[in-house]
Amino acid sequence: MKFFDLSVYWEANPMAEPWPPKVEFSNSAEEAVKLANKLDIQPADFQDGLALAVESVSAEVFTHIGTHCDAPIHFGPITEGKPSRTIDQLPLEEFYGDGVILDMRHKEPRSGITVEDVQKALADMEYSIKPKDIVLIMTGYDKHIYDEKYLKDQPGMTGEATEWLIDQGVKLMGIDAYTFDRPFGAMVEDVKAGNKSALFPAHFIGRKKEYYHIEKLGNLDKVPVKHGFTFCAFPIKVKGGTAGSVRAVAMVD
Repeated sequence: MKFFDLSVYWEANPMAEPWPPKVEFSNSAEEAVKLANKLDIQPADFQDGLALAVESVSAEVFTHIGTHCDAPIHFGPITEGKPSRTIDQLPLEEFYGDGVILDMRHKEPRSGITVEDVQKALADMEYSIKPKDIVLIMTGYDKHIYDEKYLKDQPGMTGEATEWLIDQGVKLMGIDAYTFDRPFGAMVEDVKAGNKSALFPAHFIGRKKEYYHIEKLGNLDKVPVKHGFTFCAFPIKVKGGTAGSVRAVAMVD
């Protein structure tokens, strides 16, 4: 079995994060001084005068940085007429299953991925979605994670395409771009032109029908098959969280 890392770095990258984290690293010698003061001992008391290297992280939006899964509570407080579930309430078994990659690299920048796009990709693969499949949308925009195209130009899922996949029995989806919807700028342009339904349509489907999605995947093009592989991406356990970081992996026999 071969393993393919489908995650991007958790890092202070302003090209990929509107609210980038601040990451400060310290080495073992610096930490010996800090930890010695806290423990009321001398730095020399540590073996070789070295403690444990760490980094400190701060960010305005912590759980939605890097490769992460959005929970239903992120989409709205009510899902299917009931209180929306948080990331720690989602069953782990739904983050492990059969993966399916839909190639949308041909889509125009800032365009919406439609039901017809999804159905054509499946027809080209000669594959039919089955319940519990984990569907991953490949836009190729992970290749732009260090330039301005990443936040500005990606295509994104429409509400109709998202709902269609849910109706096929898909609970977990993912995309190799910043957001599951079209870019913020593209949606805002449409809203200012009078189309308020253009704002986060894929996210807001999650108020009508429960599902979850992973944002900021990477390396989907490295997986040698588009179906017939196992996917897993367990989220960290944030109590009451709207999202959780994941390490997404494809496993191919």
